[in-house]
Amino acid sequence: MESDIAWILYIDVLATDEGSGAGLIIVSPKESTYEHALKFMFKTSNNEAEYEALLAGMELCHVLEVEHLKAFSNSQLVVN
Repeated sequence: MESDIAWILYIDVLATDEGSGAGLIIVSPKESTYEHALKFMFKTSNNEAEYEALLAGMELCHVLEVEHLKAFSNSQLVVN
């Protein structure tokens, strides 16, 4: 497993009055990409959607047995 080099998780969300969702891209050290889309079935703020997307991305990385992860999002509040 490619565990000693960090994998990268990119998060992008959209939260509107009509609903919210997120796109996740996970990139392995060998530059394989895994893409996933989420639709939230509950009303969220933009920061809440970013947080939920981060948790979902981290769970996917756990399933992939990722040991080192760098997460990127446009919400500094969430990734810090």
